[in-house]
Amino acid sequence: MTSNQRKGTLAVTLALLALQAGAIDAPTPAAQPAAQTAPAASPKPVAAAVTAPSLSVAEILSRNAQARGGADAWRKIQALAYSGKMDAGRKQPLPDNNFGNPHATPKERRKERIVRSAEVDAAPVIQVPFKLELARGRKSRLEVYVNDKTAVQVYDGNSGWKLRPYLGPDSKAEPFTPEELKLAADQADLDGWLLDAQAKGSNVSSEGVDAVDGKAAYKLKVLLANGDVRHVWVDAETFLDVRVEGARRFDGKLKPMYTALKDYRTVDGVKVPFLMETRVEGYRDTDRIIIETATANPAITPDHFSKL
Repeated sequence: MTSNQRKGTLAVTLALLALQAGAIDAPTPAAQPAAQTAPAASPKPVAAAVTAPSLSVAEILSRNAQARGGADAWRKIQALAYSGKMDAGRKQPLPDNNFGNPHATPKERRKERIVRSAEVDAAPVIQVPFKLELARGRKSRLEVYVNDKTAVQVYDGNSGWKLRPYLGPDSKAEPFTPEELKLAADQADLDGWLLDAQAKGSNVSSEGVDAVDGKAAYKLKVLLANGDVRHVWVDAETFLDVRVEGARRFDGKLKPMYTALKDYRTVDGVKVPFLMETRVEGYRDTDRIIIETATANPAITPDHFSKL
């Protein structure tokens, strides 16, 4: 397994911890950094000439809940199981014999960087299969299948562990790092940020209307009980969540990231997105999570989220 594959897989495993009923709040840093010669455009929503009916926050939240299947239907959901494929970086092209030539002139090096960047952009995306099980209380179990090996990551609502056999034959289960624990603890529960927001101690306010993929969407600011802020865009026609904003640290810097939520389907009376596309500001690639099957309230034993 290449270092790029390891980076992509580990990065997206953290992203999948946040795959919860239309609310994703994690980055996918497997994307390639923007080349100096062609900076990546920011995925940040841009104001456009779109309009939507003037609605109160309460009205938007009510219609959003209805569009997603209804609050009562969501309260019956105690667990969700997903399987599918995720992007995990790109297959690295074979190095050119002249790449990194210490005797190359500055002009030759610039040309080589441009050529190399184009080769990376044209390289096929690596996809790996996964299985993810979520339960209320932010419990999760993720299995990623790479080169006939199974990487496992579990979180029981308080503590987390990970097993990464592709790092070597002596790999053993390790506890989450403090950053990974915070990431897991900060995720939305099964029903997302907006449903029963007040009961969860969150305050939701409106920040107007934005264009998302050319369509009007209400931009909502969600102030969590711990003081953190999330932004969620709700389509003005379907009233489904269509974009979620978050931020994560990359190379020591906090970078915004945006996840588009698409292809909603009904699972046991509630709607969940089957396609999620995430971009991190300053990175050119869009990383996808593609859901192939989803099951509500699967049979899960209590020790399923326990220490590995």
